[in-house]
Amino acid sequence: MNNWRKAFEITKLELHQSIYNILLAYLVTGLFIAMFVTQMPTYLDEGTALYDLLFLLVFGSSPLFPKLKSFETQHIAHQFIASPIVVMQNHLAIPHDTIVKSRLIIHGCYTFPAHLLGLIILYFFTPLVDMLSVGSFIAFSTIWLSLSIFIGYLVPRLSIGVRGFWVSNSGISIILLVCCMLLFLLIAMVHSFSSHGIVYWSIVFAKDLPILATCISIIIAILGYVLWITKMKKVLRKLNYS
Repeated sequence: MNNWRKAFEITKLELHQSIYNILLAYLVTGLFIAMFVTQMPTYLDEGTALYDLLFLLVFGSSPLFPKLKSFETQHIAHQFIASPIVVMQNHLAIPHDTIVKSRLIIHGCYTFPAHLLGLIILYFFTPLVDMLSVGSFIAFSTIWLSLSIFIGYLVPRLSIGVRGFWVSNSGISIILLVCCMLLFLLIAMVHSFSSHGIVYWSIVFAKDLPILATCISIIIAILGYVLWITKMKKVLRKLNYS
């Protein structure tokens, strides 16, 4: 708990200077939520791969919204990316655990409020309010919030730093291309074999088995948290920031 308090202390300046970027992230997320609300009835009837793709992107990678230059993950040197604030903190007498937790706090500020409010709006302003009980809605929300941890923590992980070919311009292009192809393939396979998409089946799962859906989601979130925070601490110990 003490490390979390210290982590919050060292994020105050970043949060203060990033308030407009955070609000912009909320605004953009809100625009996507508005689209999800208007298209939900059509999606439930017909199912569209684009809806699933955008839903996954919003809840998985929305914190990729631009940050201030001094805080944004960027090329620090040849084949080396990191957040400048992390590089600076690593040269100060700040425990690695505190630095890592500060990155998670920033990630949460960019994502959690917008995601939670977006899910609530989605529930009350779409047919979901008639399909899901309050308990099932909590399960549905837990499914998608856990995604922001298990997948979304890649963003704070990158801010800690990465060296090598894969963070060069060519490497990043290859990774993005492969990830997009795999994501499209996954969505296409789900639609092909089940006639509906990932979002639809997450609704069905939450409706039919809310307790199981919640438990599995919590386990996934915990595993994601432990794996990413362990990886970030390991990188801080081994990576040369000079």
